[in-house]
Amino acid sequence: MTAADTDPAAASPSGAAPGGRTGERDAPAFLLLDLASPAVFAGTSAAGTAADSDVVTDAHGLPYLPRQRIAARLRDAAVSAVRADPALLPAARSLFGASRKHGPGRILRIGHAAPSEPVRAAVAWALEQRAGEGSGDAASTLVRAVTDAFTSVESGVAIDGAGASADARLRTVRVVDAGLRLTAPLRWTRTPGPEEVRCLARAALAFTQAGLKAGRGRGRLDARLAETSDAEADAAHARTLAWADVDTGIESGGSVRERRM
Repeated sequence: MTAADTDPAAASPSGAAPGGRTGERDAPAFLLLDLASPAVFAGTSAAGTAADSDVVTDAHGLPYLPRQRIAARLRDAAVSAVRADPALLPAARSLFGASRKHGPGRILRIGHAAPSEPVRAAVAWALEQRAGEGSGDAASTLVRAVTDAFTSVESGVAIDGAGASADARLRTVRVVDAGLRLTAPLRWTRTPGPEEVRCLARAALAFTQAGLKAGRGRGRLDARLAETSDAEADAAHARTLAWADVDTGIESGGSVRERRM
């Protein structure tokens, strides 16, 4: 496991432009994920909690969504976009590569989706102060407290493949709390064309769930594209619709429709 797999800040491919910019303003630089319901991002926690199913966190205890899972969900969403508009197939291949492959031909690189930079900086500073006190236990306690601040533990009975209770033992699952925004930087190997941006925007609009237990209402989210990491939700939504070339104006009855036919 490399540093890029555990530290969202390290997930930057070499040669990428700072901040994920492509040299043009009219291209998305960030994917914003606003959690609408608790999410199960199963993985290894730096805090080492006692839950049966833990949540993936970085070295500071902050939950994040690994870039591999984001890419997989965006690829699935892009398939839906291509089914609706087959002309987007070349753009989808340029963005995500061939099916089930991650070769160098992809023009899009996605970073881990993590809490905002100010939050990460504040937590890193607090941990540095604790480490300076010379107490490893104090730093570990703070890491666990950070994880607890953004997550909750839920209990339930284990379910077998048929949907029946497998045993009488309660199982605990740590979930990421609703309301958290995770931000994933987007980096490009070249300037994307209009159709490629359009395909990515439509995939983002179709990306509505992440994590496990989707059938139980877990992991619902709003995925939007933006040029800055601190974009407001409404502004990012409008910008994504523009990139996707769709409209929700009064003339369309409030439903999403293509600007172009």
